[in-house]
Amino acid sequence: MKILMIGLGSIGQRHLRNLAAHFGSNVEFLAYRVRGLQRTFSDTMQIRDNVVLEEEYSIHPFYDIDEALSQKPDIAYITNITSQHIPCAIRALEAGCDIFLEKPISNNMDGIAELCQAKEKSQKIVFVGFQNRYHPVIKRLRELVHSKEFGKIISVQSEVGERLTTMHTYENYAGTYMARQDQGGGVVMNQQIHELDYIQWIFGKPESVVAVCGTNSSLEIDVEDYCDSIYWINGELGHFPVYCHADFFQYPPSRKCKVIFEHGWVMGDLLSATVEYTKDDQVEREQFLDFMRNQMFVDEMNEFLSCVESRNHNFLTLEEGIISMKMAVAAKKSSETRTLQFIDEVNV
Repeated sequence: MKILMIGLGSIGQRHLRNLAAHFGSNVEFLAYRVRGLQRTFSDTMQIRDNVVLEEEYSIHPFYDIDEALSQKPDIAYITNITSQHIPCAIRALEAGCDIFLEKPISNNMDGIAELCQAKEKSQKIVFVGFQNRYHPVIKRLRELVHSKEFGKIISVQSEVGERLTTMHTYENYAGTYMARQDQGGGVVMNQQIHELDYIQWIFGKPESVVAVCGTNSSLEIDVEDYCDSIYWINGELGHFPVYCHADFFQYPPSRKCKVIFEHGWVMGDLLSATVEYTKDDQVEREQFLDFMRNQMFVDEMNEFLSCVESRNHNFLTLEEGIISMKMAVAAKKSSETRTLQFIDEVNV
């Protein structure tokens, strides 16, 4: 197996570590490097002193993407800055690679039609990396919602908040892609996009959204640092609002989802790995004590490799990734125009 890593920041290195553990000596790693930084991360996002990344994993580096693709890799992991996802993914598809495309697909809708055309022409796998679908809390939440034992859904409340200034302790937040418009930053595309993915996976594609978002702090950024959206669901599970909040400020971090039903409620806390719900007027609590964050990425990798091997792709598809993109773009447009936006009217 020959795997090309396009982007070796913290998330790229997490995938690299998991792939190396999975394949052992039966893999050859290539890397398309732009900045060529030699920081080597641990699973806990700490820099490992005196460890050279390319030596640690016997990586063959390239500083020209065409030269890297000329080595005919089987798979390309697209884990570089968000604004460069689509150009690199298209080139890799044209070179005959199956693609693991880290979330989000891009920072806007430009080039998505061309990406879809490249996928269709190549008949290759394009798997979008939303690891929270493999979180035991999200899986249990979906199971409870679809059991329909709590009656009609009244509303949903989703929240994610974390301090931008301490997300990457090894670098100045102002220089990260999350803080920069030109690299696809902002709280919507970099944090809330996970919530948008599980919302559409659990509850179905929203019909419309109204949102307010912007920059309301002294952070040295040129992107939005908060977003409050209300999506309207009108589908198989009924019709109800989904309130979705995201910010770059909260400490301790928060990542929760609460579903209010006619006959009770269910709440999932991703950070404490707990699910609570009402049953017979009593609050039941489940905790996933053995949950390890990296296991989500391992499960995600196994799913992707299974798709590559079977040539059957029906989970975390490009089409699903596009729905999440449309939800994010519609929310930002709603805030800009102060109008209700319909998800299907976002053009690809």
